[in-house]
Amino acid sequence: MVLEDRIDAQLLDRHLNPAARTGLGRLWDGPGTIQLTDVLVPATDGPAGPAGPDVPVRVFRPMAADVPAPVVLFVHGGGFTAGELEQFDAQCEWYAHAAAAVTVSVGYRLAPQHPYPAALRDVRAVWRWLHNADTDSDADGLRRGDVAAELGIDPARSAIVGSSAGAAIAAGLALYLRDHHEPLPALLLLHAPVLDDRHTTPSSHAITDPRTWHRSGSQRSWASYLGPAAAPGADVPPYAAPARAASLAGLPPTFLISGDLELARDEVLDFASRLAQADVPVELHLYPGATHGFDVVVPEAAVSRASRRAQTEALVRALHPARSAPPR
Repeated sequence: MVLEDRIDAQLLDRHLNPAARTGLGRLWDGPGTIQLTDVLVPATDGPAGPAGPDVPVRVFRPMAADVPAPVVLFVHGGGFTAGELEQFDAQCEWYAHAAAAVTVSVGYRLAPQHPYPAALRDVRAVWRWLHNADTDSDADGLRRGDVAAELGIDPARSAIVGSSAGAAIAAGLALYLRDHHEPLPALLLLHAPVLDDRHTTPSSHAITDPRTWHRSGSQRSWASYLGPAAAPGADVPPYAAPARAASLAGLPPTFLISGDLELARDEVLDFASRLAQADVPVELHLYPGATHGFDVVVPEAAVSRASRRAQTEALVRALHPARSAPPR
């Protein structure tokens, strides 16, 4: 496929020309300030095996947010192999302002040094830390039993947001929470998700241009993340590759965003269809002429602004139901 023939004109220069990218600037252009706090969260036992090291998180609180405020757990992208907390500050600031919610970004362990299930364990530890429990103080003095009070959050109004590879981890976490009867979020928001390691769909064969997220790069990233589970004949668990789940019933309401020039487009469409068939409330936005991560790489494009509006509306409906209720 020749991307230039189909890509949105406002995305063309910057998205397909890395030299034209100046780095991710602010996504939020409205009023308001953010209080930023770095915390170490105690690790807990994960899907298998003992706990790992404490998990670094960055907490973003809009100063104008209610107390208690809703909470958004953010799981960053980076092909499972890259990403530091500070790289995603602009995205997290935007989610915090847009959702009027405390947003918690997780510095999970990265592949290939830490293959699955390390990242899932880390994200799950932070989710549990936000929701409950009586354990000792963490390294920064926040007692887990007091987390909601000290952070000023209402865990009953929570969302999990995963971007790109982080969406696979986020969806895997939702499956795990469902299966183990742990608290589910009010909304699972999957932004530019990758969900399937098998690369068997038409779109996964069509997108080979290395200027965007492409087939060979995706295959390498999944192999790094799965580690031994990627070996021929290995049983890849659905908590690692959520498209492999036998059933999606019982998942929380789910919102998905993808471009129609995404390698993962078809697996996203299939996942959304399976959610609907399982009676899970699902909302899917597929943007024409849009490649992977378009709304982050070129935030000023009209299609990017449309994506952010849709995400804002979904988050407000889920986390502030009284605000979004229709007038009587």
